[in-house]
Amino acid sequence: MARETQALVSFQVLVIGSRGAGKSTLLRAALNDAADGAAYEELADGVQTRKIACQHNAFSAVVDFIEFPADERYVALLPYFGCSAAAVALVVNISDPNGYPDLCSRLAALGSPPPCGLLAVQGSLPASVASGEERKRLEPLRDVATRWGLKFLRFESLEQLGRARLLHAVCDLVLGDVPEGADAMHLLGRRVTRGKAL
Repeated sequence: MARETQALVSFQVLVIGSRGAGKSTLLRAALNDAADGAAYEELADGVQTRKIACQHNAFSAVVDFIEFPADERYVALLPYFGCSAAAVALVVNISDPNGYPDLCSRLAALGSPPPCGLLAVQGSLPASVASGEERKRLEPLRDVATRWGLKFLRFESLEQLGRARLLHAVCDLVLGDVPEGADAMHLLGRRVTRGKAL
């Protein structure tokens, strides 16, 4: 039986978050989710890129996860990276009291909303913290997700985040409702490039 032809597509996912937010764990989760997919890693000027190849529905996808540095000196470069990304993955640690303000400042620096994205909130507050504090911290984060059109994901630990199907979730966001045999212009609107069929 002949193998079905799959369209080859590639796109970038920009991973943003403060130091210790869980960006590296999110990237490891994406790598783990690739299963038999190939992965390649490179580091250039503080920006780490993980290229992951995978199959998703009718597509053979190559996804570049770009881990954006937490250092403030890189923030001015966010619009440059954001304008070529098909999706943005923002990571916030709920136990970081500066998590929400930091997220807002990075989004402001990004400028315009990406075609799609997700907000991964991980961690939990110590039992000694007053009841309801976690809910008070989550509400503004949910509001940000709604305002920017981001899929909201909640993980209570880094282990839980590390087991998530992040690559699958991102491919669903970017390619999930692309019609079978969609033309290149349709994909280009999502900052996705289409290659030759495999």
